[in-house]
Amino acid sequence: MIRKNIWINFFIVLLIAFSCCIELTPIAEEPHLIITDDLGREVPIPKELNRIISLSPSNTEILFALGLGDKVVGLTRYCNYPPEAQEREEIGGFVSVNIEKVVSLKPDLILADASLQRAVVEELEKLGLSVFALGSDDVDEILEDIEIIGKITGKEEIAQELTANMRNRIKVITDNTRDLNEEQLSKTLFIHGLDPLRVSGPGSLAHILIELAGGRNIAADAEAKSVAYSLELLIEHDPDVIIFNKQMGTIEITVQDLKDQPGWGVISAVKNDRVYGIEGDIVSRRGPRIVDGLEEVARSIHPELFE
Repeated sequence: MIRKNIWINFFIVLLIAFSCCIELTPIAEEPHLIITDDLGREVPIPKELNRIISLSPSNTEILFALGLGDKVVGLTRYCNYPPEAQEREEIGGFVSVNIEKVVSLKPDLILADASLQRAVVEELEKLGLSVFALGSDDVDEILEDIEIIGKITGKEEIAQELTANMRNRIKVITDNTRDLNEEQLSKTLFIHGLDPLRVSGPGSLAHILIELAGGRNIAADAEAKSVAYSLELLIEHDPDVIIFNKQMGTIEITVQDLKDQPGWGVISAVKNDRVYGIEGDIVSRRGPRIVDGLEEVARSIHPELFE
């Protein structure tokens, strides 16, 4: 009897020791949503999103506009709007993302840019992270992206209210410009670089905004969205209106800087004081402020319609 008890006790001790060596593998949580992103990938979205990283300024602006700023834990050095965004952890540049930093922040969701960050997306995906890539080419797609981010973050109602407001503001512009005839479509040029001169060509957001605002982009026949432009072409096409990015890199450009460019004195926009500076981000970032950009472009091209 004593020997039997000894063996029973021995097996109990052995069983306890064996069980302590076993590491239980947690059951993977089912994704809350599975949504196809702009790279054609089916992305599982976790139910709880408490830690979000944005890899582009456009996505950052959308997140904050939807009231998700408190959940944003990391973003790029170019994410400077709204101002409180700059208080978040920096994870590198737009295409030079610090992968180790991203991983260390333990994000539940990463929002990326579909056009320029494919390699980064693939690398983060291999690490088992939930990465959703967005890429819009026009204003309608920007509105769709805002609604998609609202859907995957549980802010669908706020996103719908935001895009409805944006659509109403866009309609105010297009209702006033839709019936303009060819002669009323002011010849317009958007400049985003001076040395060398670079302008916005077809397919660029600036080009799209010019057309919505009742203008005609004189660089519409260029070969790319951003192109170098010669003085000869500038004089030949003779824009009625010139709109330029006031901040070119680290240099702030004024209206007088443009007017003083050699040879520009013969251009109609310069002679008639139709040269306007604008904050470049509001016409280039694919977020809620794109409508601010449209309104400012419209006031520049048609001040008689939009005072």
